[in-house]
Amino acid sequence: MRILIVGGSGYVGTLMLPWLAAEHEIRVLDLVPPQGDYDYVAGSATDPAALATALDGMDAVVHGAMGLRSQTAWPEPDTASSFEVNVASVYTTLEAAHTAGVSRVVLIGSMSVFANEPVRLSSRDVDETTEPDATNLYGVTKRLAEQVGRIAAQAHGMTVTVLRLAWPTPEDVWPLWALPVLDEPMDIRRADGTQIPALAASDLAAAVSAAVRRDAGGYDVFHIFGADDSGRGWSAAKARDGLGWVARRR
Repeated sequence: MRILIVGGSGYVGTLMLPWLAAEHEIRVLDLVPPQGDYDYVAGSATDPAALATALDGMDAVVHGAMGLRSQTAWPEPDTASSFEVNVASVYTTLEAAHTAGVSRVVLIGSMSVFANEPVRLSSRDVDETTEPDATNLYGVTKRLAEQVGRIAAQAHGMTVTVLRLAWPTPEDVWPLWALPVLDEPMDIRRADGTQIPALAASDLAAAVSAAVRRDAGGYDVFHIFGADDSGRGWSAAKARDGLGWVARRR
């Protein structure tokens, strides 16, 4: 499948590109070139002309662009960048995809749509039917992005799949939790000492690959997180049943 990754040079894009490229033809749209030898279109995720060029000949598009982050917290972009990239560029991408005849779209979402960001998976019992309730800047913009996706699916008959990720992490760091702004990876455990694994890059890419192939049509949301064999915490049953995806890295 020919897939455009919008924002493919960012943190999440860089994690999944090598794995996706092993089974798909990949093109990246970003302001800066990606790390690796990929088909690349220089441009902004908010630029309809750049999107039109990048979408030419594509079968699906994955939106992974994200606004600027502060230097002290992640993810906490400044207000203007957050709404422009996390919301407006999603709308622009979906409209450009519709115009280009690309009906399969995957939006890289976040479990941060829920209040109390998932520092510990056991902190809240949530599933895909739980109403998002985050009020911080990042969470609000990701909630709005989901609504934009739902509207596009209804208005244009597109297949829009939101993957709410929980802490995607480089393969060589897993099962620890890592992000670029952290001084060192974090070892997250439950109160009883049970380790909670991060989402490995390979499992992230497998979820994206499954999502672009989703045939059910319309709009849907799936929770994507690291394999946890403890029997507690969040359930990946919907992703298993709806996408055929389970976290393999154990």
